[in-house]
Amino acid sequence: MPEGSRHRHRKAPKPGWAGLRSDLSASLRRFRHGTSVDHKRFVIAVVALGAVLRVLRLNGPVTYDEALTYVHYADRSFGFLFSDLGIAGNHILYTALARASTLIFGAHAWALRLPAFLAGMLVLPLFYSFSRAVFNRHIAVIVLCLVSVGGPFVEYSALARGYSLSWLFLVCGLLAARHFVKTDNTWSAVLLALACSLGMLATPDMIYPALMCIAWAALMVVMRYRSTARMRLMKLAAASMMALVLCFLMYLPVIIRHSLDQLLNPPSEVENTWAHFMDTHQDRVFDVWAYFSDSASTFLAFAGAVAVIYAAYTSLKYRLLVFAFLFTAVPLVLLMRVVAPPAVWIYSLYVLNLGVAIGLFYLMKLVRDKVLPGFSKANRTLVASAFVLLAFGWFGLKAEGDPVERFPEAMPAAEWILKNTHSGDRVCASMPWDAPIDFELRSLGGDANLLKDGPLGSGFVYVVVGPGQGQTPEGVMADAGILAADTLKLHQVAGWRRLEMFSDR
Repeated sequence: MPEGSRHRHRKAPKPGWAGLRSDLSASLRRFRHGTSVDHKRFVIAVVALGAVLRVLRLNGPVTYDEALTYVHYADRSFGFLFSDLGIAGNHILYTALARASTLIFGAHAWALRLPAFLAGMLVLPLFYSFSRAVFNRHIAVIVLCLVSVGGPFVEYSALARGYSLSWLFLVCGLLAARHFVKTDNTWSAVLLALACSLGMLATPDMIYPALMCIAWAALMVVMRYRSTARMRLMKLAAASMMALVLCFLMYLPVIIRHSLDQLLNPPSEVENTWAHFMDTHQDRVFDVWAYFSDSASTFLAFAGAVAVIYAAYTSLKYRLLVFAFLFTAVPLVLLMRVVAPPAVWIYSLYVLNLGVAIGLFYLMKLVRDKVLPGFSKANRTLVASAFVLLAFGWFGLKAEGDPVERFPEAMPAAEWILKNTHSGDRVCASMPWDAPIDFELRSLGGDANLLKDGPLGSGFVYVVVGPGQGQTPEGVMADAGILAADTLKLHQVAGWRRLEMFSDR
């Protein structure tokens, strides 16, 4: 159908910022007045359930990366954390928010994770809004259930890392891209660029979802328009260039202080070569698959795959989103010669879960057509949503083990150190126990200088040993710069499940 005939009965959208505000107001009015009270209550209940699941994890034992984020960055000046990538774990925007949170609330695990929690919660209504705008409210509420109880979403919404921020900017980018495709509004393109660049500041791994957003918008423009496609694509290209410029400006402090090389090749990163990629890519792909499938049964994983394929077959909009994901992710993997860790790929679950929701919606429709003629849309949605909440929520909660290594022994060790050490004493700890114990000690108000490397003081020496990591008292002391370990008479003075404490006292 010609472009003009498809849109001749629609009121022309207002241009510029006024048009963006007008469309936002209209969307809010449609939700308030075009949605039943029961639907609204169900959406609120699902979001509340997601909040409860995330709150329950906020005070869990700290991970090494979280502790490292605080000890090396979030407990230092804003100027330092915005200008250093010496450790790849510095997700700059997240670290800045975590520093602000811990300055206000103190050095507690929940305060360190608070920005991730808030970002993970904001994603829920925003992704519901995107799914509803592109598809319908029934598909939107089903996918809302999926992302509310999904194990990876819950887990990384309660970890002090930048990934939940990147999801937030991904969904903001998708909303801006959808509005740009629909209205050709320049401000939407600007917001798309801003979302992509802020996501890159949250974590450089945002490059994957950022390119997916831009590619989806380009594919939608090409498939939907003819006469104005070239002009719209030029605006989209300009938005992409704007995102690059904004990224450069945001990372300019790093470049000024450490040169461009630290930005492109952080010192802690392993050099990625083709030989290393060919030797490891299969194992790393399996790691991603194992992480995603851990929170669901084999049957659910297979059924979900079938639903995604069917959704891609029936929906052009969804098919283009899948193409945008594949056409950006695969070339990036080959270009960078590395399969990123599982946490980086969680963004793909938004795409896959949307396909599952579409598949479930049409499955319920098939049941109505073939078996239950009186099966209304509202009831079909309720049944599908309840199934998702029970099945995926149950398997997510009963998944064996914790895919992210935590260090619960760090807290009792820090409490023991605080109680038994004095000024002039020295505590030695090696990776991966040094940062968690340091963080827990600071959270208790202890002296972090006890764990600093350097010569021995006038007091006693305490050595924290993790036998599971193959550590010995002599090796830990050597890592701390103490070469006279053989002259000290060390004996064990305390112990926990995975930790032992030695001292010359």
